[in-house]
Amino acid sequence: MTTKQYLRFSPGQTFGVVASSTASIIPVKQDEGPNLKDNFFAVPACENVYIWNLRTKEKNVVLSGENSIVTCLVADSSQKNIAVGYADGMVRIFNIRDGECNVSFIGHKTAVSCLTFEDGGSNLASGGKDSEIVVWNVIDEAGLFRLKGHKGPISKCIFYQPRNCLISSSKDTYIKFWDLDTQHCFHTLVGSQYEILDMALIKGTRLIVGLNNQRLRAWNIFAEDDTSSNTPLLKKLKTDEQELSLDVEQDEGLIGDEDEENSEFRCKTVELNDLPNTENKICAIVVDPAQRLMGIHGSTKFLHLFKILKEDELKKKLRKKKAKEAKRKSAGDEDDSGYDESSPTIEDEFRTLKPIQLTSKVDSFCISVNESDVAMITALLKNNTVVQYELDIKLKQNIAEIKKSISIPGHRSFVRTLSCCSNGYSILSASDETVKIWRRGLNDEQKCTTTLPCEASLCSVFVPGNKHCIVGTKNGLLNIYDVDKRELVNSIESHDGFVKCICLSPDLRGVTSGGSDKEVKFWELVSEDKHSLKQLSLAQRRTLQMSEEVLCLKYSPDGKKLAVALLDSTVQVLFSDSLKLAFSLYGHEFPVTCLDISYDSTLIITGSNDRTIRIWSMEFGSCNRRLKIANEKGLPNDKGITCLQFLAKTHLFFSGSKDHLVRQWDADNFQKIITLKGHQNEITAMAASPDGTFIVTASKDRSIRTWEKTLEPLVLEEEQEIEAEEREKETEDLPTIPGEVNKEVALSGMKTPQTIKTVDQLIEALALYKAETRILGDYSLLCEKAEKKPVPPPLHPLFIAYNVSSPIEYMRKAVLKIKSSELEGALIHLPFNFVLDFLNIMAEFADRGWETEFCEKCTTFLIRIHFGQISTTRNFRPIIEKLQEKLFQQMYNIGVSIAL
Repeated sequence: MTTKQYLRFSPGQTFGVVASSTASIIPVKQDEGPNLKDNFFAVPACENVYIWNLRTKEKNVVLSGENSIVTCLVADSSQKNIAVGYADGMVRIFNIRDGECNVSFIGHKTAVSCLTFEDGGSNLASGGKDSEIVVWNVIDEAGLFRLKGHKGPISKCIFYQPRNCLISSSKDTYIKFWDLDTQHCFHTLVGSQYEILDMALIKGTRLIVGLNNQRLRAWNIFAEDDTSSNTPLLKKLKTDEQELSLDVEQDEGLIGDEDEENSEFRCKTVELNDLPNTENKICAIVVDPAQRLMGIHGSTKFLHLFKILKEDELKKKLRKKKAKEAKRKSAGDEDDSGYDESSPTIEDEFRTLKPIQLTSKVDSFCISVNESDVAMITALLKNNTVVQYELDIKLKQNIAEIKKSISIPGHRSFVRTLSCCSNGYSILSASDETVKIWRRGLNDEQKCTTTLPCEASLCSVFVPGNKHCIVGTKNGLLNIYDVDKRELVNSIESHDGFVKCICLSPDLRGVTSGGSDKEVKFWELVSEDKHSLKQLSLAQRRTLQMSEEVLCLKYSPDGKKLAVALLDSTVQVLFSDSLKLAFSLYGHEFPVTCLDISYDSTLIITGSNDRTIRIWSMEFGSCNRRLKIANEKGLPNDKGITCLQFLAKTHLFFSGSKDHLVRQWDADNFQKIITLKGHQNEITAMAASPDGTFIVTASKDRSIRTWEKTLEPLVLEEEQEIEAEEREKETEDLPTIPGEVNKEVALSGMKTPQTIKTVDQLIEALALYKAETRILGDYSLLCEKAEKKPVPPPLHPLFIAYNVSSPIEYMRKAVLKIKSSELEGALIHLPFNFVLDFLNIMAEFADRGWETEFCEKCTTFLIRIHFGQISTTRNFRPIIEKLQEKLFQQMYNIGVSIAL
């Protein structure tokens, strides 16, 4: 039996994305020069991270991810590394300058929702939607511990340096304080009825919290031994309810012993509400590093800004209030609600600035304030744009001015139609507001060379010659653009409703359009005089009235038939010359959304929202096969088909659907070849190159991707086995980790495909070590008994590959190949029957003085998680005593020598 082979399509260029609305924008430093260091910003871009230079409007570095979308970003205090969290629970740390991934952590079952670095330290905290927090040591590339206690997704984590604790907030409405030394929660703040979406720490003692409503809430956090200059002022804050733009009310919403006089850690609650121009929720709170400006945004186009007053500014403001109060009293007003100078209100500490109205809804933003009190506010908008404003906060009449923006490399809304020119060099994409032409530039990157205004595009086609393109719109217009001159040449009123589809006629002398007015119109390309210049136009030749709205249409390549999909879920196949009905295609439960015809005009494929693809014969209209789309778990998919495209000169075709996936099919064998993953949202458009070397797809994630044919063969059976293994791994339940007895604190490691692979490699190495050691032992006995030394056994091929001569040297190289970030996870899931063998090898290492720190780390970890079984198993006692004698004595000697 012969196995049919195919050539693999692999991901090519990704373009059209300025930034995704999945994580926050953060400032980074790429150069040491004073003029360039503040121009770089890292933004999420689907599964990648782009570092944009706002001055040159170019991508400086791309931090490449895999198939999972970026969910959060954070840079360390040195601005050398950036931690990226993904939707699959992985955390990667990249070097900002070269874009290389230094280390990968996997500690969450679901998406990573927040990340934070310890100031000047080596620790990183990650919070997930699985309601757990993992603290990692970046230098050692290992997880320290896992914190459990929240009942909802973690929204923010903050390292509180004065107390060496971690503050975490969650959508379960609680704020928890975790002692990092003892690894337990020692304080919980409650009282909020709404989800906590973000929080910020100001002046080291003020905790500002954003809720899922119109209010801010604040807590004053201080310890009795805190001698910072800010604490005395904060202790004086008034906590009585006041009718102010920033209201304050007393609230004892906390759990703990903070009311006791001898408590080291105390919290006082002050609540801020009724902000000017209140939003329906507080999405994010941002404070600049100098703590001069605080910004808040919700789900609208406004940024609310509050200036944080310095000590001298606050005193000046209080003096003015005191003078105003004295003047009021001298006028004879003896109202008891006057100003109490000994208790400044929270409104005194902040000054409300004029909100900034942006061009679209705000997704995230960052603030930097220089020594001259000039603020640069860089915002990531939900319309795929990065914009930067300048604001002088010294002035009372401050108006933010836009300084820089990046918008050209992407559409403001998702792409609705794609077209390839006849030579494959140019790609047209059109959305609700613009038409863009993309061409391959340096480094094989697609560059936007032309941007043309166009309202509500729905369909498009290149005119033969590739100098013009025609775009159909929701307004019933056919817009003709000159690509080289970058201008609109003509606009033809074609349909009373939407222009749903357009395609070239077989003779390449005209186009045919279909609309929601139930008409199919046939147009001829003509040249007309306009302002003494000849310009391309369209002349209507025929009109065909249909019974229902036209959704899509396509000519057969031989020019004999025209297929028209209607709203009544049928496809009418007509003779193109007489427009008489040849046959109708019935079978779809919902209207056909896309169709295509093979190069030899023998097959037609149709896709619908009923989640099926049907392959029909163009000779008699019979259905050859019905293909049902299934999800990655093998179950029927509830997402419909959005686009179909045959590959040139083959019966292979591609489908795009609402489940974010592109699939390749064989129309002859009626089977799926491969699933292409990359898009993070519904696929909306697809086009194939005329020579069949690549296809291009667009999605609601704003990205446009090319999938290029390679010379690598693809075996169908192997792909099916790989997909079956992936489905099994996704449905596997995570096993109980040995040693986990505490419900609040747990180990950081998790079972992942990478740790499983590492464990398998370690088990294979242990088995080989035992087998080769046994062979060498038998050889030694043979040497003792034999009078003449026998021929030594041959070296194992792996020993030759590793350039070693003994089993113990081979094990040394094998275990040192394990990455530090994967070591804990591998040891957790190492079967217990191999633990004794591994500890024996660690004892051998200790006896030879090899890798003392590594041996101590592995030994203590294994003993900790398997303590119960090890303490009750006699076989472990000798090896534990040997390790205690050899290993820990060495560690003591090393510590003494370092101390001396």
